Amino acid sequence: MIWNILFKRALSTADAQRPNRILQWCCSTVLALVISACSLPDSRVDTTSFDYLVGQKLMLDLRYFCPQHGAEQVCRQPLLELPEALAEVLRRGRIGGVILFADNIQTSHQTMTLIDEMQQVMRQAGLPPLLIAIDQEGGRVARLPTDMLVRFSGNMALGASYSEQGTALAALVAKIQAQRLRQLGFNVNFAPTVDVNINPLNPVINVRSYGESPQQVASLGQATVEALQQHGVASALKHFPGHGDTLVDSHIGLPRVDHDRATIDAVDLLPFQQIIASASPPALLMTAHIQYPQLDSSTFVTDDGREIIVPATMSRAIITDLLRNELGYQGVVISDALDMAGVAQYYSPLQATATTFAVGVDIALMPFKLRNHQDIEQFWQFQQQLIAAVRKLSSTELEQSVARISALKQRFAKLAEPSQTLSARISDFEARDRTLEFAVQNLLANAATTLIYDRGVLPITQTHWHFLMPDTLRCEAALNALAALKPENTADCLSLAHLPELPHTSYWREGALILVGDITPAHSLVELGGMDDIHAARPRASVTERHAWLQQALTGRSQVVVYATLRSPYGAADFAGYAQVATASFDYSAEKDHQGKVISAPLEELVRALLTNQWPGVLPVSVSLPAELLEQ
Repeated sequence: MIWNILFKRALSTADAQRPNRILQWCCSTVLALVISACSLPDSRVDTTSFDYLVGQKLMLDLRYFCPQHGAEQVCRQPLLELPEALAEVLRRGRIGGVILFADNIQTSHQTMTLIDEMQQVMRQAGLPPLLIAIDQEGGRVARLPTDMLVRFSGNMALGASYSEQGTALAALVAKIQAQRLRQLGFNVNFAPTVDVNINPLNPVINVRSYGESPQQVASLGQATVEALQQHGVASALKHFPGHGDTLVDSHIGLPRVDHDRATIDAVDLLPFQQIIASASPPALLMTAHIQYPQLDSSTFVTDDGREIIVPATMSRAIITDLLRNELGYQGVVISDALDMAGVAQYYSPLQATATTFAVGVDIALMPFKLRNHQDIEQFWQFQQQLIAAVRKLSSTELEQSVARISALKQRFAKLAEPSQTLSARISDFEARDRTLEFAVQNLLANAATTLIYDRGVLPITQTHWHFLMPDTLRCEAALNALAALKPENTADCLSLAHLPELPHTSYWREGALILVGDITPAHSLVELGGMDDIHAARPRASVTERHAWLQQALTGRSQVVVYATLRSPYGAADFAGYAQVATASFDYSAEKDHQGKVISAPLEELVRALLTNQWPGVLPVSVSLPAELLEQ
């Protein structure tokens, strides 16, 4: 049956413009099936049953589990090993995949053991291996601790390095990510983000984007996809059809993009279209919970009677007509997390999951929370109701969907017994050589360091530096960076974790340099981990409050002021009247080295650039500046 489905699927998408792509796809798919025949489910598993078909289309979140908690209690106990109750969910539910978060990952030994436990459950039940996924974009979205894999500086830093480095750094970063993820047992990385960030106020994408040039985003994204997949990890391109021009975080609301179709084609869709049509298309593609009226203006009525335009995740016009039929995407479509408010405030878990399947989505990500035994009991009800809903859908489309998932697993996951024991694999990971990893981290931090403007004061010659940093960790990192590069200089640092009272006239030394490090905007929920963090997000001063404090503190200063954007570079516009120099690093990561010393590659490269006036990076986005600065 599966051979007929795959062959018909290839033929149904063929047209006069794509014969080579279809032939290439057929050959590669047949070869993967032949090589991986041993990875097919055990003969005792009925792969035509609806519980199997539905189970393979679910990717569960096992972030927390509290076996002693009741339904009314909030669970924050990280799942670090697999309890039998959840093993039974994987086994009996015929589950297709699991996503892990930072909470699930403490050490390499613990992480690899947890993943092995889950895969052993599937192997012993005669079921296909699990897709084990993670959000390891790099930069601000990275779930692995830095002692397992450095964050690197993220996509916008890669965008800033593009003029000098092209796609080489993006490919090298992705290669290292894939090698480490594969060693740990992950086979899916929800990366790269190819949203074109053309909105300076975008709260959720900003530095997760390569920049504002659709073509540059496409080139860097394609290099990342190729490198991840060449080294054994399936890439999930996101967030289709584009999250770059939004003012709302889809974790807490439903964004809307009102571009006309010409702009959608030229900006939002271009990276997706080019990467899909490349020689190495993404194995997965993630949908966005975003309204696109020019792509689909159809509506649904919410429980409270409101008429709402359907989000892309729930749109057949976008998922099937546009993505499948018009763009010719052959891989697996996965929804963004279905517990996000962009969906969850309008749909029940059952409605959301059933609707995504009906419009052509292959895998529902995080469709149902499992935090305690009561949740597990309710999950079985959810499963049966979902099966009943799926029975009403096209059986051909359902079988084709599961065939796509099967082909994905045959390419990137393994069912056969590993050639090494778990203990040997753990030993290999812990003994790995990290020289290249750290070298690439430093190279990217250097290549991304960008000068936004200079009013003729560079290079810096002042011998005393006043740092104003977002917190004490960044203070320590900045002081250590200056001490390493210019040990004869003196410095002090004021943490702005809590805005102190003004004025601070006693703080400013005549003839000193004032260096302001600013992190804007605040963290979005995806950076913290997801919807579970919405109530735990720490209160902090708003961007408006922080910038107002800094502007008041800097007014009338005779010292040279450097405004360093450590995250999004757009904030430089607010300080054009207060600072003689503005810079961009796109990253503010800092960590302790093996001696306990706080170090930061981006801050060290910033200090180096200020001393040498060497700036390798080029802004990958436009910053609104006064005319005289734009003319530099």
